[in-house]
Amino acid sequence: MNKTSKVFDTTKKNVRRNRWLSFATIFVSTIVLSITSFFISAAILSRVAVKYYEQRSQVIIFFQKDTPESEILTLRDKIYDPTLIADIKYVSQEDALSIYREDFADNPDLISTVTADSLPPSLEIRAYDIDGLLQVITNVNQEKDVNPSIDEIMYFKDVVDNLKSLSRIINVGAIVLISGLLVISFFLIRITIGFNINAHKDEIQIMNLVGSTNSFIKTPFILEGAFYGLVGGFLAATLIIIPWYIVVAYTQGTDFASWLNQMLSDFNLNFLRTPNIAFIPIYYIIHLVFGSLLGVVSSFSAVKRYLK
Repeated sequence: MNKTSKVFDTTKKNVRRNRWLSFATIFVSTIVLSITSFFISAAILSRVAVKYYEQRSQVIIFFQKDTPESEILTLRDKIYDPTLIADIKYVSQEDALSIYREDFADNPDLISTVTADSLPPSLEIRAYDIDGLLQVITNVNQEKDVNPSIDEIMYFKDVVDNLKSLSRIINVGAIVLISGLLVISFFLIRITIGFNINAHKDEIQIMNLVGSTNSFIKTPFILEGAFYGLVGGFLAATLIIIPWYIVVAYTQGTDFASWLNQMLSDFNLNFLRTPNIAFIPIYYIIHLVFGSLLGVVSSFSAVKRYLK
């Protein structure tokens, strides 16, 4: 039997000799990695949501109904700043009527009472981000002070601000919780490896006496930690991705499914709507790599601490 086979054989024996401790270590690692994955996913989703709504936050300038189109277009060119504004759109009274009819298509009584002359023309301004939106609002308010044609300014900064606050809370909570859970998993794997080192103390001394190298003695314990993390990562990925796709499939045709599909489409996350052969392997690989790294770091710490 060559050295590599001996190393793997020793690792296998270490795992089997303390089955209940190995099972407990894998179980805790799975729970820790599952919760870690869930909160990281929630944090990423919240950031995507914030970015999405930031890019769609608008400032709408409503003008007096008798304001000439040329005056509105002149103001549009004046306030346009390509470093802040992603899009600025002129909405005429006729365009406003078309939008109104579309929004209230299911209420003919409301449509019949409204004409183009009763709706104001407007400029719809979309900034690149919330900071740019704030600057645009400041500029537009300054213009309103000197321009009597501007009737009203409407913006939705509070929605994005609230979403940003929620995102920060999720991120901070995720960091605190994940850090605590990773510490627990780290020390559990370390204790498990330390227990196995103490249990094999006599064998290790004999291996030293017969001339075995330090790396040959240490490697099985490091691989044991990697195994715990690897299995934990695989189970964590399975516990998240499989139930997710089951829920998505089971709720098809419901209002929840319509809302979810629309949200995922808006956020450009269509690979979460149905099982995706490109996404699933990457998802598993990320969990396997992260789990095995956690196991290797934990076991390396144990080897350094307990194996002299």
